[in-house]
Amino acid sequence: MLFRMARRVPGWLELVLFPQMNESKGGAKALDAKVDGFESKVEGELRAAHSEIRPIDEKIDSLDKRMGVTQRVAVIEEKMREHETKH
Repeated sequence: MLFRMARRVPGWLELVLFPQMNESKGGAKALDAKVDGFESKVEGELRAAHSEIRPIDEKIDSLDKRMGVTQRVAVIEEKMREHETKH
């Protein structure tokens, strides 16, 4: 009798555990799909933000270059003034 029951245990476990495992797999697949959708949306938003920031960044770089030139010109002008007052 005990031996017969022991042989049935694997079958009982399958009846109990496999439906739960299948439900877990289905839930995992649904969660994975949601994560993929969220990831795609975030990537799209980041691309859009980057495309808006790029022109601003280019303008800042241009201003930085101009300021460097302006500062150098100011230094040269100051040195010329100093030179003129000495001579």
